[in-house]
Amino acid sequence: MSQQGFRESAERNFNDLDTDGDGFLTSYDYMALAQRRLKQAGVSAETPEGEAVVDAFLNAWDTHVRALDADHDGRISKEEYVLSFESLVRSGDLGAVLAPISRATFALIDHDGDGWITAEEFGSVWSRPGTDLTTAFARADADGDGLISVEEYVRARHGLLIGET
Repeated sequence: MSQQGFRESAERNFNDLDTDGDGFLTSYDYMALAQRRLKQAGVSAETPEGEAVVDAFLNAWDTHVRALDADHDGRISKEEYVLSFESLVRSGDLGAVLAPISRATFALIDHDGDGWITAEEFGSVWSRPGTDLTTAFARADADGDGLISVEEYVRARHGLLIGET
């Protein structure tokens, strides 16, 4: 991916993460994202699945603020995020931080607990303006069996963040 591609992905991701639109990422934004996922899935934060999602998002916040908060003010500016994004992707740190979120979200939307996500379950939480759900599902379903495994879901979420999905 080009420098420009990394910058565009980083800016898009920052805007998605900045839930209150104040130009900074804080623990509030990560908690709001967790709550949004829970609401989309119709799951309470007080359930084991809900607690796992909240914990995954808050752990991601802790990791991100330690790695990206260059001025140590307890929040991440857009420029701090953008400047660090490429190194996070190339080092594998982004994937390592996001995998627990993806796994917890997967468990949330796998309503029947069979270890697979159907197109209907996938559609309950996959959202990105301008993304065709059928195409996104087909890309995530790497083996074409009509179901998404947890591994496929983790790869798809990572690909979405770096602009591959």
